[in-house]
Amino acid sequence: MEDSPKKKSPGKTRKKKTKETSKLKKIFIVTSLTVFLLCVSAGFIGAGFIYFHFSKDLPDVRKLKDHQPSTITQVYSASDEKIAEFYIEKRIITALEDIPLPLKQATLAVEDSNFYYHFGIDPKAIFRAFITNMKAGHVVEGGSTITQQLTKTMFLSRERTLPRKIKEAILAVRLELVFSKDEILEMYLNQIYYGHGTYGVEAASRTYFGKSVKDLTIAECAMIASLPKAPNNYSPYRNPERARKRRNHVIRRMAEVSFITPEQAKLSMVEDFHLGEVEKMLNKAPYFVEHIRRILEEKFGSSKLYRAGLKVYTTLDMNMQETAQRAIKENLLVADKRYGYRGPLGTVDISQGEIAVQNAMIRQNSFAEEKGIKIGSTISGTVMSVGDTQAWVILGEEDGYIDIKDMDWAREPNPNLDGRWVKIKHPNEALTAGDLISVKVLGRRQDGSGWSLALEQEPEVEGALISLAPLTGQVKAMIGGYDFYKSQFNRAVQAIRQPGSAFKPIIYAAAINEGYGPSNIIIDSPIIFKEKEDAFDKWKPVNFEEKFYGPTSLREALAHSRNVVTVKLMQNIGIKSTIRLARSLGITSNLEENLSIALGSSGTTLYELTSAYSAFANLGNLIKPTAIRNIKNRSGEVLFTAVPEITKPLSPGTAHIITSLMQSVVKNGTATKVRALKRPVAGKTGTTNNYVDAWFMGYTPELVTGVWVGKDKDEPLGRNETGSRAAIPIWLKFMQEALANEPVTNFPVPDDIQFLKVQTESGEPAKFNDTDSNFEIFLQDFLPEKEKPFFTQEREEIF
Repeated sequence: MEDSPKKKSPGKTRKKKTKETSKLKKIFIVTSLTVFLLCVSAGFIGAGFIYFHFSKDLPDVRKLKDHQPSTITQVYSASDEKIAEFYIEKRIITALEDIPLPLKQATLAVEDSNFYYHFGIDPKAIFRAFITNMKAGHVVEGGSTITQQLTKTMFLSRERTLPRKIKEAILAVRLELVFSKDEILEMYLNQIYYGHGTYGVEAASRTYFGKSVKDLTIAECAMIASLPKAPNNYSPYRNPERARKRRNHVIRRMAEVSFITPEQAKLSMVEDFHLGEVEKMLNKAPYFVEHIRRILEEKFGSSKLYRAGLKVYTTLDMNMQETAQRAIKENLLVADKRYGYRGPLGTVDISQGEIAVQNAMIRQNSFAEEKGIKIGSTISGTVMSVGDTQAWVILGEEDGYIDIKDMDWAREPNPNLDGRWVKIKHPNEALTAGDLISVKVLGRRQDGSGWSLALEQEPEVEGALISLAPLTGQVKAMIGGYDFYKSQFNRAVQAIRQPGSAFKPIIYAAAINEGYGPSNIIIDSPIIFKEKEDAFDKWKPVNFEEKFYGPTSLREALAHSRNVVTVKLMQNIGIKSTIRLARSLGITSNLEENLSIALGSSGTTLYELTSAYSAFANLGNLIKPTAIRNIKNRSGEVLFTAVPEITKPLSPGTAHIITSLMQSVVKNGTATKVRALKRPVAGKTGTTNNYVDAWFMGYTPELVTGVWVGKDKDEPLGRNETGSRAAIPIWLKFMQEALANEPVTNFPVPDDIQFLKVQTESGEPAKFNDTDSNFEIFLQDFLPEKEKPFFTQEREEIF
């Protein structure tokens, strides 16, 4: 019988199974560990590959240590009032400690609540954003940290691609290794775009709320912090309701992360917006500021001008500038009316009834309607009917009347008529029912029937004014036209216009240098020039009055602007000596070498001529005009300081004699209106052929001011629109206000001047008992002798 097999012990079987299980576990652990290590190694290798692949061309974040963000160039007046800004990016750099805590907290709450705990990237935020976006089916939440946002702004494009995100993460980590958290946050709050052209929180605060960032409430801080995600979409100006929801989301996030209490959050969410007006680029003196801009661009280049945060301290007196602007505007409106009425702005169909016309005018005058019609404002209106003595005009919801006395200037334009005297007598000579017109609001009518109005029109006549301090050469006021925003052409420095008789003092100064005196006599009589080199075939100069006055002293000739005497005087002293003096006085424009320049036929700029006159006011010293005192960089280092450029084209005595001669222009010549200034003043009018240009150049010991009036197209201003009529009113109004608080001073008399009594008619030294005599001034080196003065018979001379 075969032996039956032996049965294995259960204990031995269990031991064997345990050993096998243990062996399998070891194998599994080893295998898992091997796989893990391989995966980690592969991950590191992959990460290393990605890092090195995408790091090749990345910028060095350490360069941010020397980074100077684009900031505002600021322009200041003589009293250090800010008058203008230049910028590409409106940014005002602010230290982190000057930014209020609620704004920093609001930014962290909505943009990166773990900012102070991550190393540049936040995996938790990335995962959260991934889940949220997967659920939504599109991108609704970003996982970028503040550090990543900063690197994107400073170094990368705005494209949404995986390679760009990888580069952003690498740069963010590097940034965290180089800069502290506070440094990163400060850069972010000064760099990010907040809408409406503003960069950084300080500029944003001033734009949206009209105040410094340090004065913001919690709600306002939340408003600012809500903007970087989508500045245009969340602008409280464009989308107030959307902006409110976004702001309140930020406030709730602040409460969730315990930056503020629930009570603070509740109060902040019901706070109304208190927005300021969106600021345009600051510019309180546009023509002057444009002059400064050109100087800066030439000196530093456009990039530095708009990005370097310069501080430019100018010579401008803002009170004088505002006075000059008013004087120009008010008097150009008056001068333009003397030329006549150019017609309505358009026509309105009044057949649809008053309601339709009212609605049309409400749309036309939307700005005026919002703030209410104000006395002194100029708005549009529609003529509804024209009567014998007045016209009825609808302005919108309100209406008014124009009486004939407030529109009698509105004749048809005609340069051959004198607008001062030619008036219309009936409203229908100018207006027709349905005309769309401009009107000035004068006030309420006494009978309560609406507004009292005056017919207005935008002037075609232009003007310019420059005022200098002769003792320093500093520009105190500069106006280059009626309205900078309609024409940026600066007629004060860019327009080359014929100066007419305003050029004559330069010729008389050249004559004084040659030994002439105020009492020298020249015959005012007909003269014809036929020589070819004069470039005028049979040129016969005439006086403004078209008659001749016989023996005339130089004083009388300049006072009454005698053309013939001036031409003869220049013929005697020579054209070249006059041009040499003009050049030394700062006239750089082209001067023709012929006798016609005696009458101001060669063009010059108001800037040049005003500068030349400043030498007369400053005893022969010419200080080159300057508009800038100094320039500093953003760190406060001085880049430029104005150093006076002084020359001496005239002796003190010659300058004083010219001043004395021009005092006679004011006392009893062509500028007697200027006596209303009631202080010592010297000046000269200028009027060109056909009344195309009108000038007045005048000065006191403290201030020299030049005024030009004309049209850009070189068209006549109208009959008798002389320097006296068109330019003096502007000059006088400006000087009366500019010098209102200044003491009255006399022109100083230099040592090389001597007073001598002369005979009135002959100009010879007077005897003790001569009754027809007067005191005259002379240079000590050129005292008159008892001999026949320069004198020719009264006859027609041919040269």
